[in-house]
Amino acid sequence: MNRRILAPATLVAAAFALTGCVILPPSGGGDPAPIPGETLIPADPDACDGGALRLDQPGEYRIGDCDELEITGQNIEVIAGELGMVTIRGDGNEVDATSIGALGIEGQENEVDAANVGAVDIRGDRNDVDSSGDIGAVTIGGNDNEVTYAGQVGAVDNRGDRNEIRQDG
Repeated sequence: MNRRILAPATLVAAAFALTGCVILPPSGGGDPAPIPGETLIPADPDACDGGALRLDQPGEYRIGDCDELEITGQNIEVIAGELGMVTIRGDGNEVDATSIGALGIEGQENEVDAANVGAVDIRGDRNDVDSSGDIGAVTIGGNDNEVTYAGQVGAVDNRGDRNEIRQDG
């Protein structure tokens, strides 16, 4: 093959490879494009089979509504709709939900954000729970935890040290 023709073709291919350009098909709506490293669960009709879902592998997950969510492990991130009971056993996990009926945390450095939370029970240290609405009740048996809410809070039982339970607004 002629070198004069091969050289420009090779340079164009190399330029695309080095710049990281990727040609993507047009977006036709529907489900959002997956984020690298993310597992999309709502497309799986059995994801919350029996109303319960257990996640134990690090990664990012999007789920819809679920009666019961159990997170066991570390570095698990969840975006969800309405959740019934949420149990977190582990460290460094994150949950963003529309609402949570009851939340139990047994671990360190977990973060939970929801519009409303029925009840919060924390047995660990350095956890952060934020509600843009109301929290029904708060029980803390650890240290250096932070619970913030914009609306109202029910009964508070703080059995630890340096915990902050406060209204933001």
